[in-house]
Amino acid sequence: MPHSPSPTPTPAPVAVTPAATEISQAQEADRLLAEGKDLAAAKEYIQAAAASGADKQLEYLLKAAQASLDGNRAQVASLLSAEVLRLSQDPSQRAKALWIQAQAYQRDGQDKLARGALAELLSISAVSPEQRAIAMKELADIYQRENHDLTALDFLVKRDALLSGAAKAENRQHIHSLLDAQSSAKLKNWQGRSGDPIVQEWLAFALIAREHVDPASRAAAFAAWLQAHPGHPNIHYEHAAATPASGAKGAICTLLPTTGRFADDTLAFTAGLQVAARQASGSAIHELSDSSDPALNATQYAAGVQAGCAAFVGPALPQDINAVLGARHPQDPPILLLGDVASDPGKGIYDFDISLQVVARRVAEDAFQAGYRQAAVLYPLDAQGAAMQAAFLENWKRLGGDVAGVAHYRVGNGDTAGAVREALGSVSGQRAFFFLVAPEQNLATIVGDIRAQSSGPILLAGIPTFTSENSGGLSGAKIYALGMPWVFDPQMANGPAAEAVKQSLPQATAQQWRMAGLGVEAYGLLAKILGSTASAQQENRQLMGIAADPVRHGQRHLQWVTWQNGTLQVLPQLPRP
Repeated sequence: MPHSPSPTPTPAPVAVTPAATEISQAQEADRLLAEGKDLAAAKEYIQAAAASGADKQLEYLLKAAQASLDGNRAQVASLLSAEVLRLSQDPSQRAKALWIQAQAYQRDGQDKLARGALAELLSISAVSPEQRAIAMKELADIYQRENHDLTALDFLVKRDALLSGAAKAENRQHIHSLLDAQSSAKLKNWQGRSGDPIVQEWLAFALIAREHVDPASRAAAFAAWLQAHPGHPNIHYEHAAATPASGAKGAICTLLPTTGRFADDTLAFTAGLQVAARQASGSAIHELSDSSDPALNATQYAAGVQAGCAAFVGPALPQDINAVLGARHPQDPPILLLGDVASDPGKGIYDFDISLQVVARRVAEDAFQAGYRQAAVLYPLDAQGAAMQAAFLENWKRLGGDVAGVAHYRVGNGDTAGAVREALGSVSGQRAFFFLVAPEQNLATIVGDIRAQSSGPILLAGIPTFTSENSGGLSGAKIYALGMPWVFDPQMANGPAAEAVKQSLPQATAQQWRMAGLGVEAYGLLAKILGSTASAQQENRQLMGIAADPVRHGQRHLQWVTWQNGTLQVLPQLPRP
């Protein structure tokens, strides 16, 4: 009986082990990473981590976190590095995760969290000196952004001990720049606040360097200090005054405080300058560091002249203005001072006073010219409000105007009816008006109190916060404000500049909006000043809406506005009574 042939056995399926999947995905991730496809590589690393054992999982998660960071997915990088920190106790892995996390936080604008990650990184003893120095530099930069300059200095000085060669020289230049940006008074204050003896030594040497301009005298003073403080190393304080970079040549250079309480104003003013420069395709803006120390301001100004600045903007404070004018020569480039000058300073020097007192004086001038003769004055009980009412009253009385009454109120206090009544005083006739200085939080209440007692015109000054959408209850007859219309409402005059500033300063405060507007207008004035011929100046006459006295004064182009049915309207002039 014939035998049937045996069936051919079916080959058993080849099992794909997790290890093979892991290796395949990791290799694919490496390939994608080499091609610059960071986010795709991050996904493959995450899948490789899921398929791997515990020994490789954290390694893949770290690679995925780094790839996500490189692919501009900071939040994903932060989450992945946080998972590594949750699972790992290995110092090396934790250090890598903390570094990635710090970078992710900074890119996401969370400097406070980045500080925490970097501080924890520095607490790991296994971190190399090179990585430790990099982390200290990051911390110093963060603290400088937050205006904690003494803490930044502390990290830079500690970092100095970890460096050598070119890296040490660069770090010392950073230290010198930070010290140069402080006033002498602040350096003396820091001496009592710092507990680090080496930081105290840097501070002492910085003060000595300012007091002793002659190199031999300075060296002798350094040696005397070291002799009086045994145990201190010689930090070799080699430093020449910082000079502007080559980018200053042909630029409009600023002499404005970049640290301290005026730093936010400078940021906004400079943003306005830069926006106007781009729109006009004119001279670039170059920022000279200003420490608000008169002697250093004079030095920086002289260095800017030598570096080829085409013009200067600033300073604003009287003592700084006097120092810069004392260092100026008649042939120097023009300078636009942001404060009033008591005496005529001479050719090539222009004053562009940015204070709100200028606006208050302008209210008096325009009101008197329009035919008003009696004023009721109400202002907030703070330094700015007091200065504005004083400036208004001085100019108003000089012009021959009458004052019905003057009163003040406390900001945030809802009970203002009595102050309104006191300010109205002896108001009489059709040629009276209410001069009002009020912040947004008080405005609606005060306007309501005024309207309950008077139907006369209300003239506002120094209020840059209102827009068509947020007019603070201003709609109604005879309510006028003096200012820059595009600052009041970016949809109005000079809209492109307003939109560009808005992109540069998305979180701008009301004060910063005003300073940015002044920066735009200052650039327009400088464009006229730098016009090489009379015809060029005439062509630029209306640039940014500035009227400029060719001899000395810069006159800001302020316009009256009113609100009708929630809509802002620009007026050709203040309406007559």
